[in-house]
Amino acid sequence: MTWEEIRQRKEDSIRESTGNPMPDINGKSYKSFTDYLNSEEYKEFFEMEIKAIEEYKQKAKEYFESLETDNQLLLFFHITNMIFENYYKEGGSYRHLLYYKFNFGPESYSLGIDSGMFAIHNSIFTPDEMEENIKVAIKHFNLDLSSKEIQSFKNIMNYGCDTSEKLDSLISGQQKFDFNQDSE
Repeated sequence: MTWEEIRQRKEDSIRESTGNPMPDINGKSYKSFTDYLNSEEYKEFFEMEIKAIEEYKQKAKEYFESLETDNQLLLFFHITNMIFENYYKEGGSYRHLLYYKFNFGPESYSLGIDSGMFAIHNSIFTPDEMEENIKVAIKHFNLDLSSKEIQSFKNIMNYGCDTSEKLDSLISGQQKFDFNQDSE
């Protein structure tokens, strides 16, 4: 069985179980959602959607650039602060950010997806969440680590590298810096 056949079976199964046959789109019937995705109508719709997103992106850029620098900074601060408060202080979701922090309606949901905010949302981990993820990983892999190894593991997970040896040597006084010498 090919991937296309498996996909078609899943799609048909979902449609049957939900009693939701493929609706007519612009007066044309499709046997499946896959047929619609492969149609010229969908390709035209997709191209129009991409064009609309690019136009909106350009309009937003032009608006931002039309503001005085002080207003750009105020806007930047406000938006990033709202995102920070939502995720780090309140533990809010993507919808919470849109509907309660910014007081937007449902029209903002797909706009946030198109702008990249949803992707940002999915990649945000608070320090507490990251700490919990590290504990889960250590437990899942049955790692028996010393406290020093746990700190190294945390550094790698949080920062992508482990600088604990350099930090240890700096703290212990084994590494010395000559601040009068130029760096290489």
